[in-house]
Amino acid sequence: MKKYPLLIYEDLSRRMRGRLLLLGLALLILGLVDIFWQPILGDFWFLIWVALAVVAALWVYYALVMRRAGLFLYPSHFILRGPSKSVKVSYGRIHSITTTQPAQHFQLSELNRRERALVKPYYKQTCVFVGLNSFPKSLKKPGRWFPRSLFGFRERGILLIVADWLTLSRNLEDARQRWREAKGLQDQEDKRSLAARILDY
Repeated sequence: MKKYPLLIYEDLSRRMRGRLLLLGLALLILGLVDIFWQPILGDFWFLIWVALAVVAALWVYYALVMRRAGLFLYPSHFILRGPSKSVKVSYGRIHSITTTQPAQHFQLSELNRRERALVKPYYKQTCVFVGLNSFPKSLKKPGRWFPRSLFGFRERGILLIVADWLTLSRNLEDARQRWREAKGLQDQEDKRSLAARILDY
């Protein structure tokens, strides 16, 4: 099993856990001041601790749960794992693996404000696009569990924005080829990414 962290999740995790930590510390200090020095909220003192518990839960989500997200390669399939959902995709669903940029698949104006902020730093960065013949049933509505920017707008498939896109492209191709050989299938056409083909020479 090989894991490739998705950069948009890593970036969001890094930004949010820092902000939540500062907010949590501020609430903790406020709560201690309210108890030991100067009551601030009176009968509503408990609201500070409720807010602190919520912030702590969010910090766990962004700092721990979200960092589990990524792409995982297995012999017969890969798993796209988000913070709250995992989807298994057989290599048999893949019809092409290419290197591309998010800018070639959608306009920033097609995303909502939150998703634009997520993908903008990587909008013109090289990534891997896995073209699919069909989505698994669990991914029929891809924008429900994952950012819409992880999926092609013009073509059915998954956009994988990772730090080592070259290795991911090569390993995806190798895993897919081994799967086809195990099934006794032969490629009629070399649809591998340019990067993967160059590395064969």
